Amino acid sequence: MPLFCRKQRLLVGFAALWMLAGCAGLAQPQAGTGPEMVYAISGSHELLRLEAAQPSRVIERKPLTGLAPGDALIGIDFRVARGVLYALSRSGQLYRVDRANGVLSPVGAVTVALPLDGAVIGFDFNPTVDRIRVVTPSGHNLRLHPDTGAMVDGDATRDGVQPDGALRYVVGDVNFGSAPDIAGAAYTYNTRDETITTNYAIDRARGALVMQGSLEGAVPVVSPNTGQLRTVGALGLGALTDVAFDISDVANTALIAVRTASEPRTRLHRVDLSTGRATDLGQVGDGSALIGVAIEP
Repeated sequence: MPLFCRKQRLLVGFAALWMLAGCAGLAQPQAGTGPEMVYAISGSHELLRLEAAQPSRVIERKPLTGLAPGDALIGIDFRVARGVLYALSRSGQLYRVDRANGVLSPVGAVTVALPLDGAVIGFDFNPTVDRIRVVTPSGHNLRLHPDTGAMVDGDATRDGVQPDGALRYVVGDVNFGSAPDIAGAAYTYNTRDETITTNYAIDRARGALVMQGSLEGAVPVVSPNTGQLRTVGALGLGALTDVAFDISDVANTALIAVRTASEPRTRLHRVDLSTGRATDLGQVGDGSALIGVAIEP
């Protein structure tokens, strides 16, 4: 697995996917169909465990402890290289999550205020470099170091620690000139070349799957650090109220948990990374709002 020792896995049920117009000829990440175990955090800070194939049945539920008083969690993801679940709080504090007992252990201390907008963000590990991507609806784009919790400097030519380039749609994109509303982020794993990946995101207002940076294998390579967005396609759900997004390692199964104005209960969907189209998998538990989802590696 990317730049780290990872166990060999049996890959089953893969189908070749191809990019839409504008990226013709480049193979999409392969999508799996096997059962995924999903962890989620509820609005009341409970850690939930469920199967994507049967999301209404919550297998396990336990309270999370160790969060600073007055703070709130806003995102979770697995550090696949270590098999450890991480979470980020509204104050910018990074935590490791003990899945066995629900205890949160702080990673480092918040020394630089992060430009977080509130309760909704995108939060995901880049498997090729083992750094955390954080994006917000107001266009902030940054990375965190998982060993220290510190923000990675996005511009060494300027004094202080700078975020990466602001999120924006590129010239020629159907949404060029419109402000993005990015509230979910997830990376793929390339089974043929573990040094490349694609950073996908969800535009909440447009109910669309977008790509941050370039598709893996494309030339020239455009880093997600630039903040450049390209629309992949509509999810088919309309505008989203809430969204939590993740892509499984190796199998590249993309899942979103969403609420909409017409469906206030949280439902889980599988997303086609080549078109953006979402397929409903069912209601998640009792349908309450979720803070984030993470697929177990």
